[in-house]
Amino acid sequence: MTKTATTTKRQNTRQQLLDAAKEELIEGQGDLELARVAKRAGVSDGLTYYHFGNKTGLIKALVNEFNDDMDEHITTVQFEGDSWAEREKSRVYATVEFFYQRPVALFIATRLRTEPSLLQEELERSERLTELGASNIAQAQRAGEINQSYDPWILVSMILAGVTEGVRTALSAKPAVAMQDAQQEIWSFVARAAGVAS
Repeated sequence: MTKTATTTKRQNTRQQLLDAAKEELIEGQGDLELARVAKRAGVSDGLTYYHFGNKTGLIKALVNEFNDDMDEHITTVQFEGDSWAEREKSRVYATVEFFYQRPVALFIATRLRTEPSLLQEELERSERLTELGASNIAQAQRAGEINQSYDPWILVSMILAGVTEGVRTALSAKPAVAMQDAQQEIWSFVARAAGVAS
C-alpha cells in the first residue's frame, strides 16, 4: 500500500469514528463511550485510541469539527442585506437551520463544550465571537440602526446566549418546535433585544 493510500485509509477511519461518535451522541442523548463508538464504526477499540488518544481527544475532535463547520456556514459568512437587521435576520435563520439539520450539533454546542480540557479554547472562541459581534453592533450603532446607549459587548453576549438557548429549547421540546416557527421566534427575540423592527 502506498503512503498516500495509507494516509487516505487513516483519514477515512478517523472520519468513520467521528461519524459513529455523532450517532452515539444522538442515540445516547449526549452520552459517549469509546467502546460503543468503535463498535458502531466497525473498528477495534485500539483504533479509537490510536486516532484520538482517549475520550477527551475524541470530544475535542468533535468540537473542533463542529466549530469549523459553523465558521464555514455561519460565522465567516457575509450575509446580504441593506441593514443590520436584514443581515442578522438571515444569520439567525441560518443558525437555527444549521442546528436543525445537524441533530448532534445541540449536544456538541451545549454539553461537550463544557469538557474541562476545552475550557480555555472555548473561552478564546467565545471571546472571538463576542468581539466580532460587538464590532458588528457598533457599526450598526454608528449607522443609526441600533440605539447607541446599548453596550455592544453586553448586547451581543445576550444575543449569542439567547439564540443558543432558544434553539436548545426548541429542539428539546416534545415534539420539537417546527424550524420555521423557531426561526421567527428567535429572530423576534434578537430584534427586540437590539431594538429594531422584526
